[in-house]
Amino acid sequence: MSLKYDLDKFIPRKEQENCLEFIKKVTSTSPDFKFFLLNLPVGSGKSHLALMIADWYQKNVNSKAKFDIITNSKVLQNQYTNTYGSINDLKGKENYRCEKYDASCQQGGEFNRLNKSNCEFCPHSYARDQFLFGKISLTNFYLYILYQLYKPDAIEARGANVLIVDECQDFEDVMSDFISIKITDTLIKKYKFSNSEEISKKLKGVKSIEEYVDFLKDFKVDVETTYGSIQNALGSLERTPISDKRNNKLGKIFGSQNPDLKLMQMLVDLDQLKSKIEVFLKEWREDPNNWVMETQYNSKTKQNEISLEPIWAFNYLDKYVFSKCDMVFLMSGTILNKEMFCKLNGLDPSKSVYYSIPSPFPVKNRPIYYIPVGKMSYDKKEETFKDYVPMINKLLKKYEDKKGIIHTNSFELASWISRDIKNPRLVYHDSSNKDEVLEKHFINQNPTVLVSPSMDTGISFDGDKARFQIIAKVPYPSLASQKNKMRKQNYPEWYAYKTVSGLIQAYGRIIRSETDSGDTIIIDASFGDVLRYSSSFIPSWVQSSIKKINLPNLAN
Repeated sequence: MSLKYDLDKFIPRKEQENCLEFIKKVTSTSPDFKFFLLNLPVGSGKSHLALMIADWYQKNVNSKAKFDIITNSKVLQNQYTNTYGSINDLKGKENYRCEKYDASCQQGGEFNRLNKSNCEFCPHSYARDQFLFGKISLTNFYLYILYQLYKPDAIEARGANVLIVDECQDFEDVMSDFISIKITDTLIKKYKFSNSEEISKKLKGVKSIEEYVDFLKDFKVDVETTYGSIQNALGSLERTPISDKRNNKLGKIFGSQNPDLKLMQMLVDLDQLKSKIEVFLKEWREDPNNWVMETQYNSKTKQNEISLEPIWAFNYLDKYVFSKCDMVFLMSGTILNKEMFCKLNGLDPSKSVYYSIPSPFPVKNRPIYYIPVGKMSYDKKEETFKDYVPMINKLLKKYEDKKGIIHTNSFELASWISRDIKNPRLVYHDSSNKDEVLEKHFINQNPTVLVSPSMDTGISFDGDKARFQIIAKVPYPSLASQKNKMRKQNYPEWYAYKTVSGLIQAYGRIIRSETDSGDTIIIDASFGDVLRYSSSFIPSWVQSSIKKINLPNLAN
């Protein structure tokens, strides 16, 4: 399907036309600008604007240009591809099915490699080729960064000139997570290393970053050795296209009557783990002062888990991504401040231009009701939650025939709500079933209410999917994180900026068009501190929607 066909589907909104006119004017008068920071609230039509930019660029700058559009989730990928046929979409191999081996394409590819065979048609290979050779290609942040770090030759061969980053407020965080590394006792046991006990003992003895780095150097050898052993075991077995159900020695070892799939997945995982360790060691050698060691308690495994994380990721964004592009368009409703965004993402301010517009939606359709029940700060949260219970029950009653969301910002607060508020409308998810629970909420005819710490960005609750939302905890970055502590210490304004960005992202979930409407209720009294100390980051169009309601005046 052609780009023209996709563009002709919709009449451009004035917000899209005005933004494109701005881009045209800047490029005609100041051609040295490389980075366009487009602060576009919900309703601006960022996805269609991305195609308008591609069309303009091809016609006026470079007719042979190729474009990469990347976004922060598969949900948004699907929104693009369900609307536009001219975009070449790529997801990870695990999202495609190999019919030959009745497995994922990730596992099927390993089977073929060991069997020295090929599939007649591979859905992932087809999608990858379309992505690499297409004019306009789309993928998610994670997969794009994976290609940049581990398959740079493929990206270089693609030769995309222009990068368009949708929901760019999350890009730096994803790069930081991607570069981070965490080895756990559970992971060590999963791969059944011949010296698992020795490895676990070494890991438990790690007390510093330097000791962790030494551990990883040795662990990389263990990974390579185990990879070779599994590869040899698989190579010695003859297998049919669809794995048989032998109860052989390997099956007994791995607790399965069909061990091949588990072994193949282990090979894939070990290969990725090896690559991840190599990238970390390389980046640590180049800048050892940019790393912190995090220790977190995992309540499921009942173990402390140690990770190494970069304090800032902007150097990696420039090295692996931005330096390879002729022009970069960064789109979000929460860029908010040019200087801050440039600093966090490693952009040269002299080559960056900022464009910002207010929300196109009527303020009466998007009210924010601030009801300060109590502060959900660390030392007051348990006492405050006692007052939350009657308030949340009251709000559920007020919106009893409406779907909604309760943003908790933590699984802990979600679990407290589950424990103390017994309302059958409330729906919960864990870290493994978020997409499934979300889809059930969408299709359920009853007025369900999602309780979630992680649905405050990138998801559209348009229309009746949510007519109200409760922000139960201001999304302050956790200072239990050493990385966040160092960020706040080195750059105090980052903390306020990140908090406001999170609030505005949540605010934008339920109002998705000019005719849409919904109420946002903030019950965490910490929002008063945000208004008092961080208002410089809050756009006027957001401030104009806030209505404070004191508890004594709250209608029953």
